[in-house]
Amino acid sequence: MRRLYFFIFGLIMLSSCGLTEEPRARLPTVSCAEARLDSSFYFHNSAKELFQSYYKTRKESELFYAWYASEDSRYMANSVRGCYDRRNKHYHAVNNLMRKNEILQRLISQNMRHDAQAQLSELYLEEYREIFVRDIQ
Repeated sequence: MRRLYFFIFGLIMLSSCGLTEEPRARLPTVSCAEARLDSSFYFHNSAKELFQSYYKTRKESELFYAWYASEDSRYMANSVRGCYDRRNKHYHAVNNLMRKNEILQRLISQNMRHDAQAQLSELYLEEYREIFVRDIQ
């Protein structure tokens, strides 16, 4: 008989614990495609900021960092194709992002030094340094 009372008491305790607990709010789920597009836009914005910073400081390292950030953005945009929940809006966003990164990479590569420029700057280093003080660091 005692076992029956303990069993009933246990059921009452378990059921009362479930009744007093407040229902939890469901967290919004972020889809695979949305998360990858967000990170791709983040990388693209950081590439733009690094490219703008290059014009202020004239450090070539920032050009390379901008290039790599743009490549990361393209990689993340291409990875949306593997997501199970992609839609037409994701397709158009990826195409838009790819075009933006292509233009940005063209601008970056135009500002990178080529071999001829490096040889010229080494040949006339003193004169070059007097003319373009901020360019050599």
